[in-house]
Amino acid sequence: MRVTDRIKFDAFKNNLALIKSNLDKTQNKIASGKKILVPSDDPVSSSVAVGFNAEKGLNAQYGRNIERLKTTGVFYETSINSVNNMLTRAKEIAIVQASDTVNAETRKSASEEVKGIIERLVAIGNTKVGNHYIFGGKKSNNTPFSIDSDYNVTFNGSNEVSSIFVDKGTKEDAGISGDKVFISDTNIFNVLKNFKDALETNNKTGIRNALDGLDKSLEKTQTNLVHVGTYTARIENFIEYNESKNNNIIETLSQIMDVDVAQAVVDFNSLSNAYEAMIYTMTKIQNLSVLNYLR
Repeated sequence: MRVTDRIKFDAFKNNLALIKSNLDKTQNKIASGKKILVPSDDPVSSSVAVGFNAEKGLNAQYGRNIERLKTTGVFYETSINSVNNMLTRAKEIAIVQASDTVNAETRKSASEEVKGIIERLVAIGNTKVGNHYIFGGKKSNNTPFSIDSDYNVTFNGSNEVSSIFVDKGTKEDAGISGDKVFISDTNIFNVLKNFKDALETNNKTGIRNALDGLDKSLEKTQTNLVHVGTYTARIENFIEYNESKNNNIIETLSQIMDVDVAQAVVDFNSLSNAYEAMIYTMTKIQNLSVLNYLR
């Protein structure tokens, strides 16, 4: 009879411990909002979740890269618009100074404004965001443009630009070289330098020739503005895709890891009732007392 009581008690004790363990786990799941508290709860799902968390981290880095490109894109748009405004003003000066009614003194005075335009364009070319010159290309740590006392401008940057990952296996240019904006095809600084020299020497033919160069410079700048607009639109598309991808990852992780709170509460109540019922039953087994066996 004694052996039978011990067997009964051990069986109840083991079942009680199991229910108590499940009860505690369910309570912890409700408190944390997670249905997988440790990998052993569900090794397969835990492994899948690790992969998705790694993907989430990578996607977050891509998002930061894209936001950096977006910020820089704003500076490119502002800068090239300023270049367009400066060139438009230079063309206005050229149209007036090409007239036969303008004298040498007036042209000499106008050359001072053109000098200011050249200086302003050099400053735009040396625009710096953080620690990087945005028109320096791959040499973004060095000042891209320098100007001497005769208003000759030299490009010291690189015509190549760095690229940056915006998604797995997808890179995007991280900038626009100053060579593309100011030098290649039509050298804007040379056009303005020649215009300045023509004004200073009262060279009407040189002034009229400068008009052709300024028209080409403006066409070049308009092309660059279109390029920046396309670039910006592409970055916006990357932002939308990155956000959509991030939301999908979060939703998938939630399905794997997050507990159904309503169902967990139902399970908790059922386990609580079972736990209490088992304790009550144990006290009724032929003079057996839980306290007697747990001392």
